[in-house]
Amino acid sequence: MLAAIAGVGATSFWMEAGREATAAPLWPLAIDEVTSVATVFALTPLLLSWAFRLDPRRIGWGLVFLGHAAGAIAFSLLHIAGMLLARFALYPLFGGAYRLGGEPFLTRLLYEGRKDSLTYIGLIVGAWLLRTVFDKKSLPIPAPPPRLEIRDGAKRYWLATNDILWAEAAGNYVELHLADRSLLRRQTLTALESELADRNFVRIHRSRLVNAKHVTATETNDSGDFTVTLTDGRQITGGRRWRSGLDAVAKS
Repeated sequence: MLAAIAGVGATSFWMEAGREATAAPLWPLAIDEVTSVATVFALTPLLLSWAFRLDPRRIGWGLVFLGHAAGAIAFSLLHIAGMLLARFALYPLFGGAYRLGGEPFLTRLLYEGRKDSLTYIGLIVGAWLLRTVFDKKSLPIPAPPPRLEIRDGAKRYWLATNDILWAEAAGNYVELHLADRSLLRRQTLTALESELADRNFVRIHRSRLVNAKHVTATETNDSGDFTVTLTDGRQITGGRRWRSGLDAVAKS
């Protein structure tokens, strides 16, 4: 953004000089713009560090406004000093000499201060908007439900996910196996897998999910498939293509 501003500003002044038949060279205009935006760029981390300290919840809005007023003045003075020093250093490299001209220094301060105030406000507002956007994106993902709702006619059950040993597809339903009973829930196995992904449920077969917390042992057979032993002693089979997923969850 700053580089684009420098390029547009320098070429605009150059085009206006050509339109007025003053034939000004481009390099002084380029140096003036580059030194200005480069100084702003160098001051931006300091400016934002100061601005983010001005929290109205901690110090109140009155001190926030006073703090920003002081920050804008300091930013403008540092910007003017930085770009002038850079211009005094760079002009001789191109065979010229930078001069302030006959303009009173106070007038120059007011001239630059107006622009710097807008730059200060723009940087603060822009940084605040960006931080708001990124803070929203970094909100924690809601935890999966600790209980599942099971409907059986007029009855409803709320089943703790930790009580489910394993689940398997049954047409348009999934059959949830507990230690003492089994329940049907109208849902696809893929949808249940997504719903319980962060609850240690892992697919071990194209039609089965298992709760890794209830796995006590696994045994691989000659074909590469495997058998899972659960905490209640029951054994279910898994396909070899899903073995790595179970191992990863079990290790974690």
